[in-house]
Parts: sequence; C-alpha cells; structure tokens
Amino acid sequence: MGTKDGRNTAGFGGLETCGRIWLCPVCSAKIRVRRGDQIAEGVGRHIDGGGSAWFLTITLPHEKGDALKDSFDALTQAWRYVKTGRAYQDEKKWFGILGEIKAVEVTHGDNGWHPHAHILILTSRNLEFDEFCSWVARLDARWAKGLAKVGWSTGRPGIRLVLVPVEKGKGIAAYVAKVQEKGLGNEIARADMKDARPGNRTPFGILADFGNHALADDVELWWEYEQATAGRSAIRWSPGLWAKLMPDADDLSDEEIAAEDEGSAAIAYLAPWTWRRIRTIPGAEIAILEAVERSGWEGLLRVLIRYRVSAAGVYTPEEWATPNEVELEPL
Repeated sequence: MGTKDGRNTAGFGGLETCGRIWLCPVCSAKIRVRRGDQIAEGVGRHIDGGGSAWFLTITLPHEKGDALKDSFDALTQAWRYVKTGRAYQDEKKWFGILGEIKAVEVTHGDNGWHPHAHILILTSRNLEFDEFCSWVARLDARWAKGLAKVGWSTGRPGIRLVLVPVEKGKGIAAYVAKVQEKGLGNEIARADMKDARPGNRTPFGILADFGNHALADDVELWWEYEQATAGRSAIRWSPGLWAKLMPDADDLSDEEIAAEDEGSAAIAYLAPWTWRRIRTIPGAEIAILEAVERSGWEGLLRVLIRYRVSAAGVYTPEEWATPNEVELEPL
C-alpha cells in the first residue's frame, strides 16, 4: 500500500496482470489510480499556465429493456455529432478549445443500464459569464439533436448535459458533490471506486453480488457488460493533448501500467492457497483493495471474515520474513 496526495492506494503484487480496465477489479484499480493522477497533473499544469478547464457530464434517457451495447453506441455517436460540423469549429476558435479527456462509466438499476460520460474540456482562456451560458446552450442543443439523430429520446434539459467550471484549489478542485476521494482526476478516472446512486449498482457491485448470492440475473448482467465493453476505451485523451500537457511523461498503455511494480510498502502477504480461495469469490479482490485503502490491515481482516476466508494464510511482513513461520499449503 502507498500514499499519494494524502490518500491511500492499494494493489496486489506478485501477480500476472491482464490490463483489462473494464473487467478486472485488480488491474482496473491500479490503472484508474494512475490515470486519475495523470489527469490531475495534466489539468493542474494547464490551469497553472493560465488555461481553463470545464467539467462536462452527458447522459441519455434509459429504460429497462435497453441493451447496454445500444446505449453505449448511442452515447458515442451522439457525442461525435456534437463535435462535428461548423458549430464545433467555431467554438474551438472562439474559446480556444485545446482538447478533451473523456471517461465513460455505466451503472445498472431499476431502469436498466445507465451509461454516461464525464468529459474535461480544456480551453486556452477563461470565459465571461455570458459566453459560458451561450456555450452551454449550444452544447445542450447539439447533444439533444445528436441523440435524436441516432434514434434516442432526447431527455430533459439540465439533466442530459451539465457543464461546470474547474477551479484550482488544493491539488485540483473537486467536482464537489460527487468526488469520493478529493481530486478531479479521481472523479474522471476512478469509476471502480464510486458509489452508485441508491437503487443502482456498479458493474463490480453486480459481480460482488453474484459472488454473495449466485443469482442468475446478476451473471447475465455481467455477461452483457463484458460483451458491450469489448473493444471500447474507458478513458481517452483527444489526439495531441497529452503531448501538450505532459511532454515529459511517458504515455503508457493500460497493460503497461497494470504490469508496473508499484514499489509500495507491503502490509500483508497471502499464502498461495489463500489467494486461490479469494480468486474463487467474485468481487472479493475489489472489496479487499477498497477496505485496505480505508483501514489497512484491519480492513483486510474484516473482508476476509465477511467472505469466510481463513486468516491462517495471511501474514505480516515480519512473519513472512521469519523462517518456518509461513505455511505455503493449507494444513
């Protein structure tokens, strides 16, 4: 476990990695922590240099029968419509739009799948209030028209699209109401650690519920999620933006980030048989990481007790380093 910008971050070491940000709780947490830090760093540099940033959230109406793949496609195609044509080119010129960082998320609830996107738009200057209001109206009108063009309901103004300015504060100022850990980078990147609204579940929440209750409906939702996210980017910087904001940093792939040695301090070692048991429980890995980030060693033990995993194969670093203290196979 390590500490960055005042918050704890946890991960598993000594494992083969897959780099699947959508599907793997272990790799997702590691990738999203790094992506969040990169976003905070890049946007912080931009604001320090006199630029401005704007936090945009777009969503679309949804019903229980809507297939997740169709919803994802509508979200992508309607946003593409917003960014094409003369209107967007005019806005790039008027406001000095340099690019964007887009993160796509999804939850599931009584009304079915709810995909949405958070988009950071970076501009070379700040906007006057009347300019800001005009821009919001233009974006909202094009978003509604884009949804209609792909055959989707346009939803309601004030909900389907929300735009707020980003201000520099401690680190990067929070998008206040929704940030679970302080920092704009986390709000954009860490979909794995956000609480869904009451009545909704995140995909990893669905996976954890399947592990706890083994309901066929949950595994069918997970399979649909697997298929719908295949080949999609979760977090994307627009072309050329990374080079402008982070010229001195390597733009690593998800797979490269997942495979990195974190270099953090170990708080516990797990015997191979304990890890194999954890791996059989859907949702256990992400629950462990979240608990360790909050409560360290005590959090780890609480999760193991919850999932009925014996703590006999869990060792402190001191125990692990002591000869004859570790049982690598269950007794």
